[in-house]
Amino acid sequence: MVKRGLLLCFAGAGLLMLAPARGIAAPQQSQSEQQAEQAKSVSGKVLSIAADKKSITLEVNNGNDKKTMQFVVNQNTQVTARTSTGAMAVVQYQPTSDNQYVALVISPQNTQ
Repeated sequence: MVKRGLLLCFAGAGLLMLAPARGIAAPQQSQSEQQAEQAKSVSGKVLSIAADKKSITLEVNNGNDKKTMQFVVNQNTQVTARTSTGAMAVVQYQPTSDNQYVALVISPQNTQ
């Protein structure tokens, strides 16, 4: 009888130790997953590339209107191939809280 009581006591203690594990919140998403969710994409004609290569400006079609968008290029921006002024390009970007657009990926657009 005493052995049975001890066994139940240990079993109950084991369950109590497992209980907090169920209350653990799901892990936060990684920064790259969050960026992928917030990333947007636009294509247009390259109007200019800054001399210091830290920004690129595109002319994009917004319905019937054309709009100019400037993107910040930083050390994390991936440039898949060389592009130049006048060429068509696709930019995947992420808006920032200070109303800037950070380029994540810049790729030339095939116009065929």
